[in-house]
Amino acid sequence: MKFGIFYVLECPDHDFPRAYREMLEQVEYAELLGFDEVWLAEHHGSDYGSMPSPQVAAAAIAQRTERMRIGIAVSNLTFDWPVRIAEDYAMADVLSGGRLDFGVGRGYQPHEFRNMGAGERQAESREVFVEALDIIRGLWSKPTGQPFSYHGKHFDITDVDCRPTPVQRPTPPIYLASISPESFDLAVAQGCNMLVTPTLMTMPELNAFVVDAKRRLRDLGRDILELDFPMNWQIHLAETEQAAVDNAREALTWYFDSVLSIVPQGEDVPPSYERYAELVSATDKAGGVTVDGLRDGGVVYVGDPDGLIRQLESLHDETGLQHLICWMRFGGTSATRSAGGTSSSPRCSSWAARPSSSASSRPTRRSVSGLRCC
Repeated sequence: MKFGIFYVLECPDHDFPRAYREMLEQVEYAELLGFDEVWLAEHHGSDYGSMPSPQVAAAAIAQRTERMRIGIAVSNLTFDWPVRIAEDYAMADVLSGGRLDFGVGRGYQPHEFRNMGAGERQAESREVFVEALDIIRGLWSKPTGQPFSYHGKHFDITDVDCRPTPVQRPTPPIYLASISPESFDLAVAQGCNMLVTPTLMTMPELNAFVVDAKRRLRDLGRDILELDFPMNWQIHLAETEQAAVDNAREALTWYFDSVLSIVPQGEDVPPSYERYAELVSATDKAGGVTVDGLRDGGVVYVGDPDGLIRQLESLHDETGLQHLICWMRFGGTSATRSAGGTSSSPRCSSWAARPSSSASSRPTRRSVSGLRCC
């Protein structure tokens, strides 16, 4: 089973230098602990996320790590010119020595579309996304120096090229964010690896979507064992369940209040985004978000290490889960709590603290900006 870490890099206190410094230090230490990868999210114009250019962070991380893969979760293909996206992430793949995993999405927050001058695109974001992904794949997979042309509804390019070309050929692994029924349909149609999360649905709902997607891909002739379905999960660990809940309550409340305020909602929801408005309405009728409710629905895991191991074993049996992305710095969680003690108990070592191929021995006990090892 593979394990990664994830950053949206929420920064409600607006101390951006601290947030970036903590992320880079934590990534370095996570590699020593044996984590397989780091994933970075693109967001714009709000406290929800302060990483508008994950390709810049990926380049910085590439110079600080040797083994970890560097994933993008995700690059929003509706906000930029696809040729530029292809160039930037090809460069990240080169600088990392071929360690890039390229996750893509179409965006969902209306203020981000407006912020990036693409407000009119949200209603047709699926079409824009598909064309942009076609262009990026085409630029990456063609022979170097061969001109590339594409004539679509939203993009029309003739005889363009991409420099550099990715190290990984024909393309770096491509993942599609699947956080709504519509995005699962799109991922199946594209035949992509899927980045999934229970953040905007319960765990039983997510499991049903994942199992259904695998069945549909199999029916289309895809070997699902060749595809990757990493699950990104908000996790906070402590030595006792109550300590974990007490530690995480404020950050989780801030996070879910924030995300529910910026998803599509109200009367003017763009087509194919209705699920978000339904979620906001259902949450309001239920009296809002509570940590107990999030835990009961499997939306987050907040508890002790033994409970997490039991949950992972259950998910492996139910859906074939083989890849977990640990979202431990959420809601601007303080540095000393953000990992909840990534290896805070020896009971977790069989899952997460595997020796790094680049290190001659296991790391010693220390603490680096919240990632603690016993």
